[in-house]
Amino acid sequence: MSEQPIYSVSEAVQAARTLLEAKFPFVLVQGEIGRCTKHPSGHIYFDLKDERSLLSCAFFKGANQGLTFRPETGMKVTAGGVLTLYEARGQFQLNVRTLEPLGVGALQVAFEQLKKKLQAEGLFEDSRKKPIPRYPRSVALVTSPSGAAIQDFMKILGTRVGIERVDLFAVKVQGEGAPEEIISAIQEASEKGEHDVLVLTRGGGSLEDLAAFNEEGVVRALAGCSIPTISAVGHEIDFTLCDFVADRREPTPTAAAAHLAPGVEEFREQLAHYEHRLAEALENQMEGKRRDLKEALRALKDRRPDLLLDQARQDLDYRSEGLRDALADLLKDNQSKVQRLSDFLSRTTPLTLVKPLRERLKGLEAQLQAYHPHGPLKRGYAIVSEKKSGKILRDAKEVAKGDRLRVQLKDGELESEVISTPGEKD
Repeated sequence: MSEQPIYSVSEAVQAARTLLEAKFPFVLVQGEIGRCTKHPSGHIYFDLKDERSLLSCAFFKGANQGLTFRPETGMKVTAGGVLTLYEARGQFQLNVRTLEPLGVGALQVAFEQLKKKLQAEGLFEDSRKKPIPRYPRSVALVTSPSGAAIQDFMKILGTRVGIERVDLFAVKVQGEGAPEEIISAIQEASEKGEHDVLVLTRGGGSLEDLAAFNEEGVVRALAGCSIPTISAVGHEIDFTLCDFVADRREPTPTAAAAHLAPGVEEFREQLAHYEHRLAEALENQMEGKRRDLKEALRALKDRRPDLLLDQARQDLDYRSEGLRDALADLLKDNQSKVQRLSDFLSRTTPLTLVKPLRERLKGLEAQLQAYHPHGPLKRGYAIVSEKKSGKILRDAKEVAKGDRLRVQLKDGELESEVISTPGEKD
């Protein structure tokens, strides 16, 4: 025993760590993630386990910066790193340098994780999407200026009608810096608000080639764009997260161009269709108006307004005659009463009072005569009225040349025609 070296705890752990790291400088370990914690510092700690054993793992911030997916409990992965000891606790662990999911690639896992997150936020809901204008005039095109997508897009767009302006927002569509350029272009077009629609497009490629269109920043920028958006990324079988948040997804760049505006023949067919519909609508309106007019004429004919007017005139004449007769009877009755009163007073009243009373009675009789309609007629005046309406005239301006007049005298009536009026020249 005395010949054996004696180590301190720290020395023993450090020696074991040195031997372990020298023996296993890099190993790949497959297993299922158990407990998984992301520390505020950015480090990720988790356990790898199988049916019989468990291995603690530390994935430090400097190594996990390029991680494209989020490690989760239950995920099967392959971890690459250094087998070592955590000296403070003498704990055996794997310092992880790389981490890949089993079965599918990291990009696919990241795609599914972000898709699930954004879907939970409601960014894929149809209710939040804006309608694409049926005939847009100006287009903001976000794509690479040198890719095949822009060539295909512009070639098809040249056969369509209605598009007056296409502004290219040139960006990288893959590789380093592509997400940042795409985000900047979308935000610039959104802030300007000068276009009817924004088209985000590129040709097909692998999941790695399309990775920029699955970046969370790009997806959120497209979702927040103020103008309607179309995503036309890749081929028909390719799907990106931009496809889910865009207001409309087109399978290819050429399909996007074809649906933006109608072709010449299609446009002519639409014009013919609208012309036919307009003609039908006008004919229906005219037919309705004809029915309304016939109904109005029928109702007017049944009521015979000319007969109603003649009846009203006859009633007016009848009532006028009755009024004149009533006034004449009233005057005759009052004259009789005045005469009887005069006779009575002559018999019963002193002579000094008879004369003033008689003069008073004569004044009252004169007033009654003056108020009688026939009073002015007896003095040579006449009552002039319009023959058609029966309206009594008080001003020469109330008639026009050619009007027929009725002139009532003391005895009988005359009919006359207006030859001239004040202000007219002979």
